[in-house]
Amino acid sequence: MNRNKFITGVATLLLGFMFSCDNTTADPINNTVNNNGNPGSGGGSAPSITGPRILHKINVNNVTNQEFVTTGTTLEKAIFKEASGPNSFLIGNVTYTLGKVTKVKFAQEVNGVPANSLAYDFNVTYDSSGKINGTTCSTTLGSTPSFNSEYTYTYDGSGKMTKIVEKKKMGSTYTHFSNYNFTNTGDNISKVVVESGVTSSTGVPDMSTVMASTYNFSGYDSKINPYTTLPKTFFVMWSLMHPLNFSSLSANNITNFSVVYPAPAPAIPGAYTYLYDTQNYPVSDQTQSQKYIYKAL
Repeated sequence: MNRNKFITGVATLLLGFMFSCDNTTADPINNTVNNNGNPGSGGGSAPSITGPRILHKINVNNVTNQEFVTTGTTLEKAIFKEASGPNSFLIGNVTYTLGKVTKVKFAQEVNGVPANSLAYDFNVTYDSSGKINGTTCSTTLGSTPSFNSEYTYTYDGSGKMTKIVEKKKMGSTYTHFSNYNFTNTGDNISKVVVESGVTSSTGVPDMSTVMASTYNFSGYDSKINPYTTLPKTFFVMWSLMHPLNFSSLSANNITNFSVVYPAPAPAIPGAYTYLYDTQNYPVSDQTQSQKYIYKAL
């Protein structure tokens, strides 16, 4: 599987997840619809979680699409079902140093066996205040080194991420760059503009080659985003796989988005609603075909 197919598979999976508009627990916790502030009806038998929790699974039509393997609050592995086949999964393994995520490796498995495809190995460093200040990503195609990326991060005075700059190289020669430009509204990411182009061999961007894609995260609810129960650094790396994921870093749950790719590609819109429990966590969409499953801490 080449890089474009790998990324397309992830993007297709996530778009399917978002367009389904379904987010729940296997049996909705407390069965409360907080969209309108009214108690919902339902026959769920899962015990209520009233204290701390962590996201465990997201099921769609009784099939697990995302699973987070955790011990306590520590995320060990994430498993994402790919759209390319019923037994194809993207696996993210997480490594820690002194309690911080310092490595995330994404690779494909088919039928539980590593596939001979492109793998991404992110290594993360932090500044003295605990913010990510650098990332490298080594890629391999099977057992053969492919390309490498270097990422630098910029924050505003309140500590919110405003830009990530990626420079890609083959061996020691730089070839391409991407600028991820963030607009923050409160504690939510409301827009990401990705500018991509070529560089000189020493890494100087050629802005005349830029093509831009825009990810508009135009609506959020006021409830708790389940992804925030898991390590933020993991989801930064996950989002670098495809920028549509950046909304997972927001404090609240996205309700409206659009993706605008360079012409002539059409814009892709999406809108969705949620059901919530009494602790303000999403448990389902209103059709209850996709469900969030949590573990109590």
